[in-house]
Amino acid sequence: MKQKLILFSLMLLVTISGCRKDMPAEEPVTSPDPLGAQHGDDNDGPRQCRLIFDDRDGVYGNFFHYNKKGLVDNWKVDYYDGYPDVYNFTYDNRDHLKTGRVVFNYNGSSFDLKYQYQGDKLIRETWYAAGTNTIVDDIVNTYNSRDQIIKRRSIPKNIYCTFTYDFLGNNPLVNFYVDDELYLKEEYTHHKFNRNPLTSLNGIPVVLPYYDFVISNWWETSQKWTVYDEGTPTVIVDLDPKTVVMKLGRQDYLKSVSNFDRAIQQNTKAVFEYENCGKDDLGEPSANDNMPAGKNQRTAIIAKFKRALLPGQSNDIKNEVKELKRKLSQVP
Repeated sequence: MKQKLILFSLMLLVTISGCRKDMPAEEPVTSPDPLGAQHGDDNDGPRQCRLIFDDRDGVYGNFFHYNKKGLVDNWKVDYYDGYPDVYNFTYDNRDHLKTGRVVFNYNGSSFDLKYQYQGDKLIRETWYAAGTNTIVDDIVNTYNSRDQIIKRRSIPKNIYCTFTYDFLGNNPLVNFYVDDELYLKEEYTHHKFNRNPLTSLNGIPVVLPYYDFVISNWWETSQKWTVYDEGTPTVIVDLDPKTVVMKLGRQDYLKSVSNFDRAIQQNTKAVFEYENCGKDDLGEPSANDNMPAGKNQRTAIIAKFKRALLPGQSNDIKNEVKELKRKLSQVP
């Protein structure tokens, strides 16, 4: 499968134009190295960049630590409120995820995680109430013929997400269903070559523990999220692809990306920092260093809404959608 993708990619000349808001259009962009966009390519090794930190608008950040084999063994999701979510992982002798432990400090809940593989494919992720055999959630992954996850399904909750892919291995559409009813649609474009920072998270095949997050080869140039409340759509994120500005660092990994969010009529930015790259390990200063108080309250509300959709966090997603809309309506 990978060989076919590589051969096809080498025949491809991707010509995309993008423009920043109120600036002239940029020159067409081609992928200088389609092979380099592959997760786990031949660059993996002692000098392979690996993500240690990312931040969105100073509202929340992710911090990653690696074990001696270079596999993610600790992940902290920090909302800068003193109550981070903390994940710890162990691996088997084939470097596959074996167990995990997550603590949600904002409500004091904790869970033990167990992972099951078929060959090199993660097929099952089981959540237990910490220290017990009580199953809280049991998530099964379904793959296509290219070994890409096309569905993540919670067996006990009848929650599932479906995924589609383009020919470069990027994920342009996610649909999130509860009891066969669409609650969240996520749409993405991938018009500019870059190496997605998340592809450097060795050991993590998908962005655990989200139902709705697989890893594209390229970071998106636009993002549109629509929630559905009894069938009525509301757009909560709408990043304009014409305004995207991307900066790449060593090994073509993304260092920063900014867009104009049409849903809130303001700019939004993410920054990324790496280690193991060489002299340019450090990324840009953390976005929250100079972030005015109260900026992008909507981003914080949406981030915590997504946390409520995680296993073990809410038994009433319909109500979570209503609460999200209510809170967003109160933001100036």
